[in-house]
Amino acid sequence: MTQIRFLRIRWLILLTGLVALYPAWSDGNHPGKMPPSPVSFRAHFTESRTLPGFTQPLVSSGQVAFSRTAGISWEVTAPYHYLLKMTSSGAEEQMPDGAIRRLNTRQDPWLGIVQHIFIGTLTGDLSSLERYFTIRTTWIKGKRLVVLTPKAGPLNKAIQSIHVTQGRLPVPQYLHIDETSGGLIVIRFFDIHLTPVTP
Repeated sequence: MTQIRFLRIRWLILLTGLVALYPAWSDGNHPGKMPPSPVSFRAHFTESRTLPGFTQPLVSSGQVAFSRTAGISWEVTAPYHYLLKMTSSGAEEQMPDGAIRRLNTRQDPWLGIVQHIFIGTLTGDLSSLERYFTIRTTWIKGKRLVVLTPKAGPLNKAIQSIHVTQGRLPVPQYLHIDETSGGLIVIRFFDIHLTPVTP
């Protein structure tokens, strides 16, 4: 049960970063009403997680899909299989043993935070993002760097900062999550496919 809960919190942390960064991919420097962004995207990813006291990182890979209508899906395909899906109405996970569990905010307070940010970003109300994060945006060599620093609350007990590097496309190239435990998660996105907003 402890291992299951660890996986759940870990992937909710990743989804927190990914969902919170969605409005930051736009051209605005200050959160507000979202300008046009992709309706959906899908990509493959590789993740490297470094734990305190260990020199060899844990490496996994998989795919992520995001849609304003279907929600977000984060699937690990190697070295094991794990799937976490989230919509505005709820979330469920498929564990490595194939068991499927429906998640609720009573069991997982993290889920409530992620859903709050998720619903807010999809409706264009980004006050939820500012409620949980201090946001800083800079440009480095033609690439956009967005740094999210959690404010006091549940998030800053697990996350020190979230860094996203965005290139030409309005989706991340790299996602760095510094954990308060001293751990580091680095995710690279590739083979990105977009469904743009129709003019």
